[in-house]
Amino acid sequence: MYWYLDAFRHYADFTSLTQRRAFWMFALISVLISLFIATIEILTNNPGWLDLIYSVIALIPTLAITVRRLRDTGLSLWWFLVLLIPGFGVLIMLVLLSLPSQNHATYQSKGV
Repeated sequence: MYWYLDAFRHYADFTSLTQRRAFWMFALISVLISLFIATIEILTNNPGWLDLIYSVIALIPTLAITVRRLRDTGLSLWWFLVLLIPGFGVLIMLVLLSLPSQNHATYQSKGV
């Protein structure tokens, strides 16, 4: 739960780095929360407003942690546009987010 709350604490930080474990723990907890909310909505015949509210609340922290993770792998933020590819874009992004972290000394010496 630490990694999830940490992502919300740093929701406006698009410039630092996020390691692989922090990103994937945030993603796991976020998916579990969404599944829990969806189950509640199905059991109560709710039209989906709770999940929509949660998605809007989690949007900026999710974007921020994704950008920080891409920076940690040494990729340009232009790689975020890979999500525009229908079907395969999400798969390509998952692979990119799974790449190991770069050496931070090397990363800083590039001036990125």
